[in-house]
Amino acid sequence: MVREAYTSAMIRDMLASDLDALTAIEKACFEAGYADKMMSRDDFAEALTDPDMDVLCCVQDGAVVGYASLILEEGFVSFDSLAVSPDHQGKGLGEELFRAVERYCEDNRVPQLNLEIKETNYTLLNRYHRYGYKCFHVEQGFYADGWGAIRMLKRFAV
Repeated sequence: MVREAYTSAMIRDMLASDLDALTAIEKACFEAGYADKMMSRDDFAEALTDPDMDVLCCVQDGAVVGYASLILEEGFVSFDSLAVSPDHQGKGLGEELFRAVERYCEDNRVPQLNLEIKETNYTLLNRYHRYGYKCFHVEQGFYADGWGAIRMLKRFAV
């Protein structure tokens, strides 16, 4: 498969002017199947002032086309969500965001990154194993459709 690469994508912290774009991306990516876990515009706005939350935005040609949201916990970061606008998927932007989150942990001397995925998402499960993540818990019935969440973690040398 030939993948169109973005060379001008930039990862930066969320701005107040990003709220509408982030809400639209969230709806486009998660309304079908994950509606009970979606972030609202108010949730994104809260992240602007909440010292325990951070949102990284992927910007292409001046427009926000993806994001990664983080919850800062005592001694680790929880990777809450990652989404790329459907029009920009398949071009490596999700990978760029994911690697930016790992760099965030390393740069901020965070020793552990936790994440969760739907137990039926074998593609991500295999990818995260390749990246060095280990399963540590399965929460049955986590999603509205009854499927469980696999919780994974990666430790960083900080």
